[in-house]
Parts: sequence; C-alpha cells; structure tokens
Amino acid sequence: MTSPAPRRPVLLLLSGSRRVVDKALALGLDVVHLQAPTMTDPSLDPLCLRSVRTDLLDVPGVVATARALHEEFGFAGVCSNHEPACAAAEAVALDLGLTAPGTGVAALLRDKARTHEVLDKSPALRSVWARLTGPEDALRVAGEAGWPLILKPVDGSASLGVLKVDGPEDLDDAWRRVRETLRNGHRYHEVLPVTGYLVEPFADGEEFSVETFSRGGVHEVRAVVRKLVGGAFVETGHLVPADLDAGRRRAVVDRVVAFLDHVGLAEGPAHTEVIVGGTDVHLVESHARTGGDEIPALLTLVTGRDMEADMLAHACGLPLPPAAPPLGAAAVKRYLLADRAGRVAAVDGTAEAAALPGVHSVRVWTGPGDTVRPATASWDRLGEVVAVGPDTASAAAAAERACRAITLRMEEQ
Repeated sequence: MTSPAPRRPVLLLLSGSRRVVDKALALGLDVVHLQAPTMTDPSLDPLCLRSVRTDLLDVPGVVATARALHEEFGFAGVCSNHEPACAAAEAVALDLGLTAPGTGVAALLRDKARTHEVLDKSPALRSVWARLTGPEDALRVAGEAGWPLILKPVDGSASLGVLKVDGPEDLDDAWRRVRETLRNGHRYHEVLPVTGYLVEPFADGEEFSVETFSRGGVHEVRAVVRKLVGGAFVETGHLVPADLDAGRRRAVVDRVVAFLDHVGLAEGPAHTEVIVGGTDVHLVESHARTGGDEIPALLTLVTGRDMEADMLAHACGLPLPPAAPPLGAAAVKRYLLADRAGRVAAVDGTAEAAALPGVHSVRVWTGPGDTVRPATASWDRLGEVVAVGPDTASAAAAAERACRAITLRMEEQ
C-alpha cells in the first residue's frame, strides 16, 4: 500500500494574474484565490483549489473570509502584488500569524498623505506637503516652497490624475480637474477609487525606481531602474540598470533604505520611486509589492532572479528559487503611444520590429477599430517593446529602433 502524496503548501493569493498563479504552482504551491467581482478571470478557477469573489477594499471582510478559509486549507502564506489588494493581504497575514511586509505598512504606503505624516517625524526624510482640500492649500505650499506644484491623488495608481501647476493663474483649472478626478469616472474606479489629493512642490530631475527584497528587515537592492516619463506623467519606458554613476546610485539606495527602515517594511518586495535632481533625492512614493509594468520581468532578464517567484516563496516560508541565467547585462522597455485621438486603421511593422537585433519581445494590444488617445494614465498605452543588450545604451538603442519600425495608422477623419 503506497502512502498518500504529501500535502502541498497552500497559498492564499489576492487578485493574482495567470502569470503569478502559474509561478505559484511551479513552486509546488496550491492556490486559493480571492478576486474582486469586477476584475475576475474565470480561466484561473480550474487552476485553484478555491476561487472566491469578494470586495478586496473591504479589509475586515477579507480578513473574515480568509479566517474561515484558513480553517479549511491551513494557509502557508498570503500575498498580493496588485495594488488594491496589498493592504488586505498584509492584514490577513498579520491576523493568521503568517509572514507580512510589516505591521500595517502596506496600508500606510497605499495612502500617500499618511506616508507623509509618518515621514514628518524624521528630519532627514520629511518634505513640504499638505492635504489638498481647496486651492488655498496649494497657495500655502507655494508660499512656503514656491512654484511649480504637483497635485496628486493620495491613493492613485497608474499616474491617474497627477497634475503640474506652474503658477497661481493655472490653479483654478487644476482644481476643476481635481474635482473631476474625485468623481471617479475612470475605467477602474471600483478597485482603484481616488478618495483625496495632496499637494507638494514639483521636484525637477530624473526619475528612478528602486526594486528591493527584504528579509528580516535587511533590504537587498535588486535594481535601480530609470523611468522614462511622458508629458502627463505616464511612464513611457524603463531602463535596467539605470545609468547612474556610483555616487548618485549610492545616494539613491541610502535614501530608499532609510525610508524602508523608517516606515517599517521588513519582509518581501518593495517598489520605491524617487526623483534625483543634482544631489537631492526626492521620495515620490513606495509600495509593498513588486513594481508594476512587469518590471520584475526586466529584472529577470538582467539578473536571472524572479521577484514574483521570490515573493511567493518567501510568503510561504520556502527557500527562494535559484536564479536562471541572465539574457543580457541590460534590458529596456519602451511603450507604444498614440500621438492623437482617433480610431486605429492598422498597426504596421510589428514583425519587422520583433526581428531586429537585440529585440526580446514586441506586444501590441490595440488593433483596427479601436479608439485611442494620447496617454493620460497607464492603461492608455498601446503596446510595448523589450530589448536586451550588453549595456543600457545598447538595449535602449535597440528598443528605439523597434519603436520606430512600428507605425500606428489612424482612420481619416
């Protein structure tokens, strides 16, 4: 008589993609999946022991649901790398005594105003800011720090609703646009509602993200990534590794590590954004998850390490999986964007772009008949090119050549 196969550890995953579910299964984990009713993917259900639809923004409700499921499945870990679900995932982990990013750090980082309030307690990390309840708050910050200003949602995502105000003459129009954003008419308002705004001085400089993985409060910097940003503050590309000299890289890393220590992020991935102008490193925001825009896939191309797989393994108390051979010393992603609003007639040149030297992949998610517009949020982007190379400049040049090979033809108006 053969013994039954040992039971696989069970992961409670909140709002996971097919990519993440597949990685969990490949690690030898079984998955119980919680999804928001408005963002479900029924094709994942057969892959999971159980799929439950629930409001992921209702943190007490998610904790109660998870507690009941834990009685049945005995979770080894819980996690999410989807922004709306990170606070609930951490709350569940704390409730069940499982590995968590910290003690409320995911919810703290979700609220940029609360994050500022915590940073205000550190003379080295605090900066000028205010909650934005009306134009007078912006005028007060401008009086202290000068123009221009940035107005941004306290809980926004995908660059939605971020506004630069160059002077007092632009403030009335900016406040009108703030109120419009607060009405939450955007595509994903049910899982990414905007509940408030803050105002801070505009930080002029180059933008970067720092991708870290923490264990026991020790922060491993996996990469510093240069961000390319368009006119509406929408990210138009990512370069790994960022072409920073050693001194500026050290300043960026030191600032981010001090920040993570101060807010209490101790376990798992974090994605922290900064602006570097001269010798100043301005903290923009941070998240207790892997970076969006599939930044982890770029890191895998360069380092061989998979941040998402590491997140899943660490959450469940498993050893981190071994690194794969890297494909290049650098990787660059560039997004395809519309330069005007209209209907797409055709997208030409994708096969030619994919065949160019150094190009790793080309993906286009628009086609004939689609209505497009210049990007005001990340979901307005139309496709992407990823290139690899022996250095960042070579990979960037390959990505640029591929972008130039692709033509978005619009219907005549």
